Amino acid sequence: MTDALPKLNYIFDDFADMFVELGAFGTPSELHGLLAGQLAAGVRADAEAWLAMVVAHLDVQELEDDDKAELVALYDLVLEQFMAADFGFQLLLPEDDAELTGRTESLGAWCSGFLSGFGLGFNSNKQKLSNEITDAMEDLASIAQVSFDADETEDEEQEGYNAEASYIELVEYVRLAAMMVFAEFNLAADTMQEDLPQLH
Repeated sequence: MTDALPKLNYIFDDFADMFVELGAFGTPSELHGLLAGQLAAGVRADAEAWLAMVVAHLDVQELEDDDKAELVALYDLVLEQFMAADFGFQLLLPEDDAELTGRTESLGAWCSGFLSGFGLGFNSNKQKLSNEITDAMEDLASIAQVSFDADETEDEEQEGYNAEASYIELVEYVRLAAMMVFAEFNLAADTMQEDLPQLH
């Protein structure tokens, strides 16, 4: 979208503050997932089209210039991360010191956004889903419904279940799944698939 490398403080709280100021509908994680899903489906947009989608999705009247610049930088960064050879794509989620329940809800929102974005961008007349991609999408749909009950989690941890470790594993699975989908629809088959860890 721009020639310059994007400069962005890629922090969930910054976008959360922006959303509060805008009185926006939805969450930063959901919007990030929506963007990632569309990019993964092969959709590319110019700055004007991307910002128009943001305004519609967040149900806000308009964006300040600073917000526009940060959101355009977000678009550039997500695409850059997807294209990078080091598998550096990252989900936009709350920091590790946030409550686990909130982080889990944000991960679910991210998955929901990704599925919506991919669905909007996927052209069933020209594109086909492999069995592996279909399985990954079904897994993301299941993760979108995941929630942790604080009381149940405490009981389970006393029995040896580690909710934090499970959350970290889910985040990594989702991250790899998103990269796999992007590789399927955007890169030559041998560009990423050889080095991409197996999801199952």
